[in-house]
This record gives sequence, C-alpha cells and structure tokens, in this order.
Amino acid sequence: MTHLLAVVLATQVIAIRAGRVLDPETASASLNQIILVQGGRIGAIGPNVAIPTGATVYDLSSATIIPGMIDAHVHLAIGGPVRANALADLQAGFTTVIDLGSRTTRLLRIRDSINAGEIPGPRVYATGIWVGRKDGVCEFGGIGIPGGAEGFRARVRENVAAGADFIKVCVTGWPADAYAHPDDYELPDSTLKAVVDAAHGEGRRVIAHDISRGGVKAGLAAGIDGLAHTAYLDSATALLLRTRSVFMIPTLASLTAGTPGAPGQALIASVGLAQRTGVRLVFGTDGGVLPHGQNATEFVAMYQAGIPLAELLRTATINAARAFGLDSLGQIGQGMVADLVALSADPREDVTAYQKVRFVMSRGRVIVNP
Repeated sequence: MTHLLAVVLATQVIAIRAGRVLDPETASASLNQIILVQGGRIGAIGPNVAIPTGATVYDLSSATIIPGMIDAHVHLAIGGPVRANALADLQAGFTTVIDLGSRTTRLLRIRDSINAGEIPGPRVYATGIWVGRKDGVCEFGGIGIPGGAEGFRARVRENVAAGADFIKVCVTGWPADAYAHPDDYELPDSTLKAVVDAAHGEGRRVIAHDISRGGVKAGLAAGIDGLAHTAYLDSATALLLRTRSVFMIPTLASLTAGTPGAPGQALIASVGLAQRTGVRLVFGTDGGVLPHGQNATEFVAMYQAGIPLAELLRTATINAARAFGLDSLGQIGQGMVADLVALSADPREDVTAYQKVRFVMSRGRVIVNP
C-alpha cells in the first residue's frame, strides 16, 4: 500500500446505511443502523449516528449486514494462481482466510504482500509447510519428513522462523482409510507430542489433519488445538473435544464429495454429534479442493448435516475468530476492524443467503459494491 493511499484511508469517512445488522452471538438483528468507518475500523454504529459532511455514503438499507467471514481452511496455492484464488475468496465475502498448508514457505511471503495491500485479497494467516511423515497423507512432492521426532521439531522450527502463524500436522489418512481402520494413525505418539510441544513452545496453535477415531484420541492426548476436517467421533470423544476446547473445521462439502456411501454418511453424523455435544465448529472449505470463490457451498452442506442457521453464522465469524485468537474480527461493533459483508437475504432464514453477496468491505476498503 502506498503512503498516499494509507493517508487517504486513514482520513476518509465512510457511512453505511444498513437495513439490518446481525449480531452473530445472539443471532439478533438491529434495524436501520448507520455504520461509520474510518481508518479501517468501525468508529460508530447506531440508529441515530450523524453522518459527517463529506462522508462517502453507501445505501444498503435493503440488505442484511454481517461481519466479514472467516474461512479457516484454505490452500491458496491449490486450484489456480494464488492471486486469483485470494481475490475470489475475498469477493465471496471471506475477508479473512487461514492457509493450512503449502509445499514451501513462499506462501508466507505472498501472505505478507496480501496483508500489506500490495496484492488484492483477504487478510491471510498461514501455517507454512505441512508437517507429516514421509510417504504419508501430506507427502506432496517430497516434503514428507523421514525419521523420528527431531526431524518433525525441525520442520516446526523452520515454519516458525519463516513466520508461520499456526502449525498444521498430518496425523491420519483420508476418510476411506479412517473409516475402515478406525484405530489407525500415521505418527507415533511421541512424535506427535514433540510437534505439539515444539509449536506451543513457540506460541503457535496446532491444527491437525486427524480423521480416524484413534487419531483424534492421540491428538487429544498430545494437546492439539483443532481439527482441520470432520473426524469420526463417538460420544465420549466428542465430549473430550468439548471439555478440552478443541475445535473442528468440518469441510463437509469437499470431504463428502469424495466419500460416498457409509463413510460419507458417518462423517455427516459426526458433525451433528459434535454440534449437539457443544464442540466449537469453525467454518472452513479446504479451499482449492472446493473451488475458491465457492466457499459458501459449505454452509449448505453443514445445514444439511443438521447445523442450525444461527450457528452457521457463528462458525464463520465469532467461532473462527475465537478459535484462532483473532480478537478484533468476527463481530460488528465500535472499534472492531471494518470487515463487513452485505447479503441480499437474511441468513437466519435462508441458507443460500451467503451466496448472495452484494457488498464487501475489507479493512475499511470497499471491494464489492452494488
């Protein structure tokens, strides 16, 4: 971002006439609100806020405003050029994405360019290179780690040194294997614990590709923070996830598309069990597997799995923000980052509303305008 543009954004006042503003926490709506934005943050919000002379005004009085959404599982280097993928996600209303694995640390440099405003895209957080064993599920082009725990610690250190925000560890195979062999997983317990301890020692949360029941139990014992996909759960394991505050990113649309029959139905059932048990569900698509820009397809898959409409909004806003420690995101309020999305329908009534994006603001900058 040039110095001149930064100065303009800091001084410019934007006023939004919002017909309906949703609070993800309560799923309640505030009607006929004025939102003032300056310097990339929400300066004021309310029905009687005065619009300053000279403000740029956007009339969204017929729209429903929600916080900018968070997709907590994408791969920007998969499914097309990184720049095109990032822009597609942003234009779909996802103002923050978390990249959960790439083949090199180069994606971390691209993250920095996007976050600096040099490349159009959402706010990006990233894990760097996948942490998995040689010839395992995350063996992409020779990046699998041979040998024991020290090699895995070294990969964590490499990612942290390159600026990774979080760490992604690969524990099990894909659903077909996890369903057929529910107690199997790829990493020795000591190696998995070494990864988690090394990451936590550097202040990094650990998200695990961990789908089998046995793998989830091993991940819980090691201290993982979240699951990158739906895992096969029983009631006891779901309860452990809840009591230990381990979140789950379902990625149902992409995961079940390649998992027909009983294994796919069991994944859907596990998402419902997790929700009923009180496990924190966090929105994510495995973007790149599910095409970038089609992120909202995941809402339909989750709804069909039994997730209530009000909870769907939370998964992509406050749940995701809290799971990853993103304190100024996921809500609309004074002082919060000005990430705003206008929908032409109310997502509390229509699950396809998320596919009807009319307006996108990211960090106070208008990206999509009707």
